[in-house]
Amino acid sequence: MQVKYSPGSISAPKFAAIQCAILLLLLLTQVGANAWAEPAVLSLRADTGQYPLGKHLEILRDRSGTLDIQTVVDNDHWYQSPKEAVSLGLSDDDWWFRFSAHNEAPWDTLYLLEAAYSSLDYVNVYVLDDGAIIQQFDMGDHFPFHARPIDHHNFITPINWPVDKTLDVYVHVRTSGVVQLPLTLWWQADFAIVDQQHQMGAGLYFGAMLIMIIYNLFMYFGIKDRSFIYYVGFVASISLFVASLTGYSYQYFWPEASEWNGKSIGFFLSSAVLFAVLFTHRFLDMDAESWPLATRGGILAIYFITVIMMVSSILLPYTIMLVIVIVGAVIACFGALILGGYGWIHGEIAARYYVLAWGSLLVGGIVLAGNKFSVIPQNIFTDNAVQIGSSMLVALLSFAIADRINEERRRRYNAQRETISHERAAREAKEDALSAQQQANRELEEKVRARTEELHQANAILEEMNATDALTGLRNRRFFDDIAKREYVRCFRYQRPIALIFADIDHFKKLNDTYGHLIGDDGLRVVAQIMANAAIRDSDVVARYGGEEFCILLPETEMAGAVAVAERIRRTVEDEEFVVNGKRVPITMSLGVSCHQPKSPDNISLLIKEADESLYNAKGAGRNRVCQFGGKG
Repeated sequence: MQVKYSPGSISAPKFAAIQCAILLLLLLTQVGANAWAEPAVLSLRADTGQYPLGKHLEILRDRSGTLDIQTVVDNDHWYQSPKEAVSLGLSDDDWWFRFSAHNEAPWDTLYLLEAAYSSLDYVNVYVLDDGAIIQQFDMGDHFPFHARPIDHHNFITPINWPVDKTLDVYVHVRTSGVVQLPLTLWWQADFAIVDQQHQMGAGLYFGAMLIMIIYNLFMYFGIKDRSFIYYVGFVASISLFVASLTGYSYQYFWPEASEWNGKSIGFFLSSAVLFAVLFTHRFLDMDAESWPLATRGGILAIYFITVIMMVSSILLPYTIMLVIVIVGAVIACFGALILGGYGWIHGEIAARYYVLAWGSLLVGGIVLAGNKFSVIPQNIFTDNAVQIGSSMLVALLSFAIADRINEERRRRYNAQRETISHERAAREAKEDALSAQQQANRELEEKVRARTEELHQANAILEEMNATDALTGLRNRRFFDDIAKREYVRCFRYQRPIALIFADIDHFKKLNDTYGHLIGDDGLRVVAQIMANAAIRDSDVVARYGGEEFCILLPETEMAGAVAVAERIRRTVEDEEFVVNGKRVPITMSLGVSCHQPKSPDNISLLIKEADESLYNAKGAGRNRVCQFGGKG
C-alpha cells in the first residue's frame, strides 16, 4: 500500500515513524488474533474419567480427498467445532479432526478414544508427539471387524499418555453416508462402567424383541393366523436393523462381511417395512369390500415403494440408498397411519392401538432422519429414537393383536347365539322343513366342533407355556405345586415313600455381579440341564422353584436313592466346564434332601419344610454339599 503525505503538514521522519507504529500495531493485532484462535490444550487430570471432545476439536474439510497426515498438520484452514456433538450430515468429502491434550496425572495413563458412531467407512487415528507419529490405527466398517484394535461395536482406540506430556491426536474420516463423530476420551475403568450400562440396555432391548418373536411364533403355530408370522418377520427385521445401525450385527453376526455390512442397514429397514405392509394388509382385512378402492390402491403403492427400497438397498450406492430407504420408510409409516386411522373411524377397535403403534415408530423415524441429516441435535435420545419407537410399536401391536383376537371371539360367540336363535324360530315356524334344518344344524355343529378343537389346541399350547419356566425350560413352581400335591396323595394311597430334593446355586449373586446377568442366565441354563438329566424316570419332576433354587420330586424313592441322585447332581455341577471369556468359572450347589412315607394325604408342606431345612443346613455347613433331613452332609 502506498501512502502520500503533504510536506507542509507532517515531516518525512515523523510520517515514517507513524507508518512503523501502524504496521507494528497491525502485526500485534494479527498475532493476538492467532493466539486467540489457537484452541486450548485439554488437561487430563487424575480425578476425571470422561472427556467429551466435541468443543475441543478443530475440523478440516478435504474436498479433494488427497491430503495426508503430514499435509494436514501444517494446513491453515482448520476451524473450531461449534457444537458438542459433531454431525456434518451426508457428505462424500474427507474430514480431519484434531485436538491436543496434556497428561497432568502423576503417572502414565492408558486412555480409550471412543468414536460412538459405528457406520463410518474409514477411520484413521494418528497420535503425534512433537510432530512425529507414535501411534496409528486404521479402522472402519470397510475393514474386517477384528482389524480394530479393540473388539467393540464402536471404534475404540487405546492411547498411552505419558505423564506430563502433550500429545496431538488427528482423526481422519471418510464415509459415503452420514458424517457423525461423537468423540470421547475415557479412563478404562469409567469406560467399562458406562459401556456395561449401554450393553445392558441393548440386551434388554434385543431380549424383549426375541421374547416377542418366540411368543408370536408359538401363537402362529397354535392359531395358524398369518398375521403372527408377518408380525414375527417385522420384529426380527426391525431388531436386525437396529443391530446393524448400532454395529452389534457386524460384531456378532458377520464380522468378515464388510460389503454386506454396508448394505444391511437399508436391507433390514426395507424388509421391516415390507413385513409391516403385509401385516397391515392382513390385520386390517383390506381385501374386504368395506374398504374403498382408493385405500386398496394406496396399499399397492406402498408395496411398490418397498420393492424400490429393497432393490436400492442392494444395488445403489450407500448415500443414494440411505435417502431412498429413509424417505420410503417415512412414507410407509404415514400410509400405515392413514389406513389405521380409517379403520379406527369405521369402528375397528384394534385399530386404535395400531395407530398409536405406527405413530410411535414414525416419530422415532423422523427423529432418526433429522439426526442423520443434521436437522436435530445428536444426543442419547435422538441416537436411540428408533429403539424407543420400535419398542413401543412392538408392545402396542401386541395389544392390537390381543384385542383383535378377543373381538373375533366376541363376534363368533354372538354369531353362534344368533344362529341358534334363528334355528329355533325356523323349527317352530316350519315343521315341514325339519329334516333340512337338522342337516343344517349338523353341519354347523361340525364347524363349531372343529373350531372348538382348534381353540383347545391353542389353549393346550398356552397351558404348556404357562407350566414352563421361560429361561431354563424346566417346569415352573406353579406346575410343581400342583403335581407335588397329586403325587403325595398317590404315595399316601399306596403307602409308598416320596422324596424331595431342594438345590441352590452357591454364591449366585456374586456370579451375577461379577459377570453380568446374561452370564448368570447361562449358568442357570447349564444347571437346569444337569438336573433335568438326573431325572431318569417319567414320574420324576424337575422344576425351577425360584431364582437360583431348583427342586426334584422323586415319588416312590427311599432316602438313600434320593441322596445318591443329589450327590450325582452336586458332582456333575462341580465338574462342569463353565467358561466365561476363555476362563473356567467354578459353579457349585448345595442340596437338601427329605424323604418320608405320607401319614396323611395333605401334608406335602412337611416334606417341603424338611427339604428346605436340609438345604439350609447344607449352606450353613460350608456349601457344595448334600444334607439329608435328620442326617449329616
